[in-house]
Amino acid sequence: MIRAFLALEVPAHIRSQLVLQQYLLPVDRKVPPENFHITLVFLGDSPLDRLEELHLALDKVRVPEMRLRIKGLGLFGKDKPHNLHAVVTPDEGLSRFQAKLLTLARNCGFQLTPRRFSPHVTLSYLRDGSFDRRELEMAVVRDAQFATDPFDVQEVALFRSVLRPDGAVHDVLERYGPEHR
Repeated sequence: MIRAFLALEVPAHIRSQLVLQQYLLPVDRKVPPENFHITLVFLGDSPLDRLEELHLALDKVRVPEMRLRIKGLGLFGKDKPHNLHAVVTPDEGLSRFQAKLLTLARNCGFQLTPRRFSPHVTLSYLRDGSFDRRELEMAVVRDAQFATDPFDVQEVALFRSVLRPDGAVHDVLERYGPEHR
């Protein structure tokens, strides 16, 4: 079994902009920049044969060219914030592509938990008692105008995620797009 997900990689110059923003945030547990990504479909613990079937299907998918931008910060977990992230501005092409990948994964036999798609880049995972909620909420409001440069996306990646005591490590198993055919 491999813990896996489909995501968009964040270009190096955007990662740098996110690291600068991340530095200003009043949190302890910051996601390392090499783990920055935009999750499209979380596959969970996946058998190798199912991942192989998905790989064959993804090899035939046309990845639309998209120009994305990150603007503002957000929190997941209203009563108990657990995720501080940079928000990807709404993009209809991205939403359609995510829905297509979700359907593709389901057609390959993945049992996926229904979730509303909210594209973002996680900057910090929050633990109770590790941050001052008021200070964090003020930082999110203060930095509402934070925005990266626009960036182009032409491929999607299949990631493996290995959970470790000091945080997850993500690595790309395969990329799909015009450069990888």
